[in-house]
Amino acid sequence: MPVSELIKQKLPEDLWELASTFVIPENYLNNDSELIALVLKSKSIDKPEEKQSWFNLLAIMNKEQVDRLRDILIREKNKLEEIENKYEQKKEEIKQKYESRFKANDYERTMDKLQETENIHKEKDSEDADNLLSQI
Repeated sequence: MPVSELIKQKLPEDLWELASTFVIPENYLNNDSELIALVLKSKSIDKPEEKQSWFNLLAIMNKEQVDRLRDILIREKNKLEEIENKYEQKKEEIKQKYESRFKANDYERTMDKLQETENIHKEKDSEDADNLLSQI
């Protein structure tokens, strides 16, 4: 089976284009596509030549080394997800603070308008009362 077909069969669609730019050992695509995906998605292995170097090394690495590489990449992925979640929480907190401040300002403006309208009505009532008294 051509490697491009194997990539489409074994890797998530969002990695097909990136994976096709590398020479990836077929047996790892067949038997350990998760590790290939981890290398492709890794932020610490960011340069294409570094990724290709790891793909080249897979053929000569023993099981313990491959397991260690997998462990490192999984920990990196989990840590990045944790950081991203914290970042999203902080963004949400800031958004809620801004919205509550905005709502408080809206409330104050509404109350000011109501107070102004009430004052206008009181003045009008006072004028009407004065007019009635002057007519008596």
